[in-house]
Amino acid sequence: MTTSSGAASNGSGSATDATGDQRRGGGPPIWFALAAIGSLVVGGLLVLASVLGLGAGGRTAAATIPPTGQATQRTYDLLVATLERASFQVRVPQTAYRPGESPSLVDVPRRVVQAILPSDPDHGYIVIYELPSADEAARVGRDFAAYLASGTGAVQYPRDAQFVLRRLDQTLIFFSWSPSVSPDPSVARLAATLETVGVGVGS
Repeated sequence: MTTSSGAASNGSGSATDATGDQRRGGGPPIWFALAAIGSLVVGGLLVLASVLGLGAGGRTAAATIPPTGQATQRTYDLLVATLERASFQVRVPQTAYRPGESPSLVDVPRRVVQAILPSDPDHGYIVIYELPSADEAARVGRDFAAYLASGTGAVQYPRDAQFVLRRLDQTLIFFSWSPSVSPDPSVARLAATLETVGVGVGS
């Protein structure tokens, strides 16, 4: 009787194991499928937000900035002539350059020129931004000036950074320099020369 009972118990145990195996072999748990579906939905929403330009990080730079027009060319010609009269040599930058700028300038067409500083060949970059109108240039220029004075803008430059921000018709001219970072003695004279082009922002 004891042996029979043991045999029955073993048989029952085998049946239970088989049932358990069948349950485990029935496929993944339902929560796994729900998690996969949820991931697909979230991914789709993120793609849609990216396409619509929505995101926690705010506005980002466009892949390709539109080309500049005649307004920038006129400012460029005047700028180069002014710098050359002050004995500065000018060239097309050999490396890409983009300063810390306000969000309103992220996608604005621009042209960069470099004044050669013999003791500081890695600086001397001057940016010409082209806006749709003189009024828009004045507005964006004021916004840029406020940005540079804010904590968000200031952290992108050395603590002793100084700025030249001028408006000429519908263009903005921007130059930044720092006595601690720009060792060439002529950099201050370069900044003073740029101050003679156009008018101050807000004028």
